[in-house]
Amino acid sequence: MNAASTIPRPLLHARKLHATLLKSGHHGHAYRCNLLLGAYTRGGALTDARALLERMPSPTLVSYNTLLSGYASSPGLLDAALDLLDAMPDRDSWSWNTAISGLARAGRTREALRRFLQMTRGPVAPDAFTYSIVSPCCCGGDLGSARQVHARALKAGVLADACVGTGFVRLYAELRAMDEARKVFDCMPIRDLMSWNVLLDCGMRSGEAGSCMQELLRMIGSGVRPDHFTFATLLNGFAVRFAGQEAMQVHSVILKTGYLKDLFLCNSLLNVYGRCGHVDLAKNLFDAMVEKDVVSWTAVISGLAASGYQADAFGIFRQMLKAAMVPNSFTFGSVVSSCASMNDLGSGRQCHALAVKHGLELIPIVASSLLDMYSKCAEMDDAIRMFDIMPQRDIVSWNAMICGLAQNGQSARSLDLYDEMVGRHQESVTPNSVTFVGVLSACSHAGAVQKGCSYFTQMVNDFHIEPISEHYSCLIDLFARSGWLDEAEEIISNLPFKHDAVILGTLLNGCRKYGNLDMAKRIAKRFLVNNSDDESSIFLLSNMYIANEEWDDACELRDTVISRGTRKVTGNSWIDVGGQVQCFRAGFSPDAQLEQTYDVLQQLRLMMVDADKLVT
Repeated sequence: MNAASTIPRPLLHARKLHATLLKSGHHGHAYRCNLLLGAYTRGGALTDARALLERMPSPTLVSYNTLLSGYASSPGLLDAALDLLDAMPDRDSWSWNTAISGLARAGRTREALRRFLQMTRGPVAPDAFTYSIVSPCCCGGDLGSARQVHARALKAGVLADACVGTGFVRLYAELRAMDEARKVFDCMPIRDLMSWNVLLDCGMRSGEAGSCMQELLRMIGSGVRPDHFTFATLLNGFAVRFAGQEAMQVHSVILKTGYLKDLFLCNSLLNVYGRCGHVDLAKNLFDAMVEKDVVSWTAVISGLAASGYQADAFGIFRQMLKAAMVPNSFTFGSVVSSCASMNDLGSGRQCHALAVKHGLELIPIVASSLLDMYSKCAEMDDAIRMFDIMPQRDIVSWNAMICGLAQNGQSARSLDLYDEMVGRHQESVTPNSVTFVGVLSACSHAGAVQKGCSYFTQMVNDFHIEPISEHYSCLIDLFARSGWLDEAEEIISNLPFKHDAVILGTLLNGCRKYGNLDMAKRIAKRFLVNNSDDESSIFLLSNMYIANEEWDDACELRDTVISRGTRKVTGNSWIDVGGQVQCFRAGFSPDAQLEQTYDVLQQLRLMMVDADKLVT
């Protein structure tokens, strides 16, 4: 192979140009040498470029800047660029901006700011581009530094540049000074679409969803037309903050501006409606969409599943398959979670087979969902098998296995698995709040009071996890199951937050188990009198009165809470009939077969009565 063929074409062209200059005797001509310097720099031959610069009889500022730009844009040569900057006889704004931007790109923001200050002390004043580079470098610092740079920009008169002003808006927002960011924005003489989008994005990141809606209206009123990026920024922010009402307002603006045909925006709307529980709006939008992709299907399935409409979510999934749309890992994660919520093992296995078919079985989100589904369906052998074949196990996978074992009567194995996880000392797998809910639940089912207290202390002291309601509920359940009712009551009395129905119900269950009606009455007097929202605990206490034949107290308690409007939470049940999951909700008719179902139940009851008469 010819040696010349291995040389990159730009470098070969530069060397040919160099040879021509030498032959023609123009090797001392500044303009031609600058062209050659540019050719060497573009070809990556910076050693040749430096040698040429040193041989030039009268290099110009352009000559130095050309090589400086080459150094600054080449990995590992930034220090060479800074050395060249210091050695240059003259510098202009281009020289300083090249060096400062190189430092900023490399993440050396402190050095970038030092070079900026060095520039301000010299004869060359920073320009608008300089400030657009420097302002992001202040994000990691304090508010005082940002204000100093801002003051210099104001004095230099460069804030009329929309790019510079927008940079300071973003800077103040990053430093959590949103009020100052808005002041900068309001003082900008030119506010283009990019400026408005940055302001809205910063407002969303600062958690000010309500004010962002006002800013959008102000933007439209000023004559700036929003684009798809504007709406996507708002909708994604609303989804994170579950701001469904604001999303509806943006939806109406999207309709007026004609952007509803944008698939990305429709998917964003589906996502926010699903997350906020507005499933009817999500389904209506989905049905009206002309174009749908896998994200669209997954968003509506996920929204239905998260809102408790698991059967509907699975129905949409079947429609998706009929439409020949290929599910992705997020689709399977949502659908399998629906099967887990309904304890629908048959459908869960079908989803597992489909995930295997599409090569998605071992994707973490799918594998963890399958593991959780098998655990909730009490198929622990399948759950363990799933856990064992996972190539990578994140904390979600470990938690699903630990909690699944605890919930299915394998407390010892659950605690052993937790100890194994902690013993691995993997930085990516650190116990979190959910982990200890599973661990404490395992201790509760095993009656391991001392172990449970030890794990609770480890959670707080070693892993610095703030205990939440679920942790205290498990701890109280641990004591109540073991008969330590006084200790459980003491924990409730010293809770750092207001108790909830689950915690009270846990202790009341312990009172019922050990026949301690006196404590149950004391709890009712202290905690339930002014808290009619704890309907489960109230009805549990009423049942205890009835079991103890204290009819007057039971009637009085029920009459009191009913007068307050307290109602028991509606129960749901699922049953698999012929491969179809039927949902029954107390007080609601699932379909036209309800009367027929009750007729059969009545016939069975009569048959049982007749059989009982024959026996007697």
